[in-house]
Amino acid sequence: MAVDPGMVDMILGTFRNMAAEIKEKKMEGEAVDQMNAVLAQMEGLASEMDDLAAYSTRLANDGLFTKFSEFYGRALASGSSENGESNDDDLMARTLKAYEDSLVELKKNPEHAHIVGVVQRVVDLGKSGLSYPVFLRKAEEEGAFLGLNSPHAGPVIAYDIYCAQKMRTVERLPMLQEIQAKWNELVAKSAFGYANPLEFELARQRIEWEHEPSLIRWSAIETRWERLIEMMVDWVDSFTAFAPYDSRWVDPGGSRAKTMENIQRTQECNPGRLKVREDIFAEYFGLQWDDVFTHETYRAQIESKMLWYSDESVALVRDAYPLCQPGGRPTAEHIKRAEDIHAGQRFKRSDMPTAEELSPMPFAQFLEQHMSA
Repeated sequence: MAVDPGMVDMILGTFRNMAAEIKEKKMEGEAVDQMNAVLAQMEGLASEMDDLAAYSTRLANDGLFTKFSEFYGRALASGSSENGESNDDDLMARTLKAYEDSLVELKKNPEHAHIVGVVQRVVDLGKSGLSYPVFLRKAEEEGAFLGLNSPHAGPVIAYDIYCAQKMRTVERLPMLQEIQAKWNELVAKSAFGYANPLEFELARQRIEWEHEPSLIRWSAIETRWERLIEMMVDWVDSFTAFAPYDSRWVDPGGSRAKTMENIQRTQECNPGRLKVREDIFAEYFGLQWDDVFTHETYRAQIESKMLWYSDESVALVRDAYPLCQPGGRPTAEHIKRAEDIHAGQRFKRSDMPTAEELSPMPFAQFLEQHMSA
């Protein structure tokens, strides 16, 4: 795995342009070698790591941005001295051009809209007529350089929360909202309005680590009770008149005898299989069949309309559940209800959201709305 190349291009684009400029001028020397070594280290970390926030934090904490700029400045100063040019004026012009080039590239991609303002601030400062030393001091004092090195995760976190709400993965919301609260806290206590990269990364990892067990448990419980309901639905439906024509049992080769064997297998085996699954469910999670329908995972699916089966289908299998024993069978009333539900195509939740309704807007569009709000 590696950090997303597009994001790496955004982070390292300016530095790559600076290195290319030095190469085009055929500059050589210790400062050039050290500058290239730092850039190579940045590129190497991008290949080794897979998390963008961790990568950005590592670059900042290792001081690689500062080291590169220092060696770049030394290389330019060395070249300017040889050509008899003003070191400060040349450094200011070249540094400003590098940031302006980076700004142009950022503006080409709407997904980088939340970063444009940070780079624009540095460019505006550089174009204000300051000498190079004063520019460096002002950029440091006013937090412009800190803005470049700090993660810009605010809109990304907001987008993650929006996606969780849109896709009805509500179990992730407490974790994401806690991360957002921590982000806002760090931004608020900063003199320049930028979160400390190391502090935020450590906090984010801690919050995700604390929530991971509950998210895994949520998914495990949800998956298992879904299978219990499915097995009950199949068991009741296997006794109906439509069972021999249902794809759940129809033999692919068209054999009527094999189709009837499939139906009989469901009728005879599902009670035992259900019992085994229930025992495992109770052992691992302390939950029985009736507990499912009051559990937070089930209630969340009902409230978000994500449970595939209709309320009518669930009510039927809950009524028939006591009869799902080895050798047992649903009552005639249960079978008739199942046939009526099937005939009316009411086995699936009618108000379940469509794929389109569950699809989040692209990040660039979200950014446009979020930043204009």
